[in-house]
Amino acid sequence: MPGNLDEFTPFGYLRNPAHRATSWSETRGGNLRAAPDYVGVEWVYPVGRDPISRAGLGLETTIGGRACGTRADFEAIGLTSRYHTSSILGFDWRVDGLVVEARFFLMDDDSLCVRLTARSHAVESRRLDVRFVDHVEGEPPEAHTRIGPTRMEATLAPGEERRAYAAVTRGATSSASQAASHSPPEVASRPRSAVEAVAIQLDTATCDSAFEDLLVEDERFAASCPTLVGDWPAHWREGLHHDFQTTRLLVQPPGGILQDVWPAWMAAWPRVVLAEGTLDMLRLAYADPALAQRAVLSLFRDAPQPNIPCVFGGGESNMLAADGSRCGTSPAWCLPFLNLELVYLRTLDRAWLAQVYPHAVAYLEWWLEHRVDGQGWFVYKCTWESGEDGNPRLDPTGSGDADISDRVRPVELQATLAHAANVMAFFAEELGLPAERWHALEDDYRGRTRRMFDADAGRYRDWLIAEQRFSGACADRPYWGVDPCRYSAQSLTPLLVGEPLAEDEIWRHACPPWTLWPSWTYSLVESAAAAGHYARVGALAFETIDRVYRVTTRRDVVGLARPMPGSAPEFWPEDWRTYGGSDAYGWGATTANLLIRHLFGFKESRQTDGWVAELTPALPPALLSQGTRYGIRRLNYRDVTFDLTYIVDPHAITVSMDLRREPHELSIERLDAGGSRVVATETSLKGLSHTFQAQVGERLRVRLE
Repeated sequence: MPGNLDEFTPFGYLRNPAHRATSWSETRGGNLRAAPDYVGVEWVYPVGRDPISRAGLGLETTIGGRACGTRADFEAIGLTSRYHTSSILGFDWRVDGLVVEARFFLMDDDSLCVRLTARSHAVESRRLDVRFVDHVEGEPPEAHTRIGPTRMEATLAPGEERRAYAAVTRGATSSASQAASHSPPEVASRPRSAVEAVAIQLDTATCDSAFEDLLVEDERFAASCPTLVGDWPAHWREGLHHDFQTTRLLVQPPGGILQDVWPAWMAAWPRVVLAEGTLDMLRLAYADPALAQRAVLSLFRDAPQPNIPCVFGGGESNMLAADGSRCGTSPAWCLPFLNLELVYLRTLDRAWLAQVYPHAVAYLEWWLEHRVDGQGWFVYKCTWESGEDGNPRLDPTGSGDADISDRVRPVELQATLAHAANVMAFFAEELGLPAERWHALEDDYRGRTRRMFDADAGRYRDWLIAEQRFSGACADRPYWGVDPCRYSAQSLTPLLVGEPLAEDEIWRHACPPWTLWPSWTYSLVESAAAAGHYARVGALAFETIDRVYRVTTRRDVVGLARPMPGSAPEFWPEDWRTYGGSDAYGWGATTANLLIRHLFGFKESRQTDGWVAELTPALPPALLSQGTRYGIRRLNYRDVTFDLTYIVDPHAITVSMDLRREPHELSIERLDAGGSRVVATETSLKGLSHTFQAQVGERLRVRLE
C-alpha cells in the first residue's frame, strides 16, 4: 500500500473527473463513493450530499453456509480496507484461510470496475463463493449495465490464487467491454431504474492495464507524500493520509475554460474559487508541488475576469451580486496571497512565479479600481466576496448579494491588502522587477489598518461609513451563535503585517464558530502564529486535528451517518450529529496544514539565497511524555527530501533531521519570537544525519549548505 499504511476505514470517495456542475441545480456525472449499506462502490446522483438516486456494484459472499450481503454481515467477519487512495478503493476480509481483496476503480468516465483477488493460505482446499451484485435506487439519469461474470465460485487449493473483473457501465458500452455486439438489442430500451446484466465479456487485458496505471500513479504520489511515524495518536497517520488523498481527488483535468489541471475544492459542485483553490494547492504542494503550481496557474491564467470570479468549469457564473456583476473572493478570504507566497517558498521556482505574477498584479489592480470607496478604503461589493455569506457584521439584512460597498470598511480588507502588497513587493524583488508601487501600497494600507484600531476597546474594528463611527454590537443579529461585530476571526489579520494586538484579544477567538470552519481556523492560526504565539497555536491545532481525525477514520456509520469516513468533511462541528455539510471537501483537509505547519512547526523561510527553513515546535502537553518520538517522513522542500523527528527529552526536544540522498552541512540560528534577532548560532559537519535541541514554542532557522 502506498505510504506503508496497513489498514483504513472501508469508506470513502473515488476521484470522478466526469462529474461536472454548470449551476447549483445542474450537475452531471455523479459522485463516486463507497456504499454506506453494502460492500461496494456507487455513483450517487446528483451529489453525495443529497442523493436522489444511485447505481453501483457490490459484493456478497457465502461462508460456511452463512450469506454475507450487508455491511453489518461483512463487519462481523472482519471487513477492512488495505488499499485506499483517490484512485482505488479497497475492501478486504480473511476467513478460514481465504484472503479476499476487492479493488474498485474507474476504468474510464463511465465504467466502474472491481478487481477481485482470492488467495488460499489454508493447508487444505477451501471453497470460495463471491457474487457481483447490482445495486440501484431511484431513477439514475443514465442506463447502467453490468458486464462480466456474475460470481467467482471455485475450490482453491493451498497456495492457489484466483482473479476476476466485473464492471458496471453507464450510457454506451465502454472500453471495458470487448464487443457491444453481444448485447441484446432490447437493453437500450430498458428503464433506468434497474441495472441490467448483459452478456458482454470484459476485456481483462484493458482492465489490468488501467488498474496497473493507477497503481503506478499512486506509488508516484506516495513517494513524495509526507506520512507520520512514531508515537502519534493511532488515528492520526490515517487521517493525514485521507487529507492528502482528498486534496488530490479534487484536482480536475483540463476542460471547459480551463486549459490545464485546476483545483475544484469540493467534489459535489466542482468550481473555480481563488480562496479555497490556493489553500488546497498549498496543501498539495507538500506532496506534489509541480501539480499544485500548474493548478494555481490555471486559476489565474484562465479566469474570465481579472478578479477571478467564482465559476463552474465551463465558465458559468455562480456568484453574482444583486446588480449582476460577477464576484470572486477577496484578498482576505483564506489568505490567498499568503498561500501563493508559501507555494513559491517551497520550490523557489522563479519561472512559475514569473507566470503567476502578472495575473496577481491584474487581480489587485482590479480590486484597487472596482472595490475602493471615495476615500480609497477597500470595501466589499457584497458578502459573497467576503466568504462570510450573509454576515450581519457586513450586511445587517443578512443578504449575500446586496450592495454593501457604501456601508462598511472592514478591517480585514485593509490589513490583507497591506499583506498582499508586501507579498507582491517580495515577488517583484525575487523577479528583479520594480517594487516601489507595492511598498507604497503596503505603507498606505498599513496606515489605514492602524486607524481602525480602537484604543479604548483594545482591538481593530470595522468602520461604518455613513455613521462615521466604529461598528457597534449586533448581538440581536447573531452569526453562528455569536455577536459578529464583537467577535470576528478576520479582525486578527493585522497581525499578518506585524501590527500589535493583545494576546487576550487573540485567544478570545479560539472558540466556536471560528474553530469549527477551516477557513476561519486558518485565518486565526496564521494570524496568531505571525505574532509568535506558537505554543498556543499548537494546542489549538492538536485539539482540532484529534477531533476531526477520530471522525474521518471511524470504521462504521451506524452511530453517526455523516460525514462519511475516508475523506475530509466540509466543516468540523463539536457535535458531529449536527453535521449537514458535504464530503470530499478540500478545505476540510486543512488539518494537514495545521499538523505540519503549526503543530509540528515546519515552516517556509523568506530567505531565498539557499536552502533555509524555520522550525517552531509546538507539541502540546498531551504529547510530551518522555522518550516519545514524533516524526514526519518525506518532507520535501526546495528539492531536498528528508525525514524530521522530534524525541521528547526531560527538558527539551531532540530534533533529528535525516537527509535521504545527499549530505549537507547544517547550521541552526535561534531567533526571537519576532524573527528579527538571532540569539544563538550552531553548526554541524557535512553529513546525512543531523541532531540538535529545541524547546516548545521556540523559533529556529535551519540552513543546509
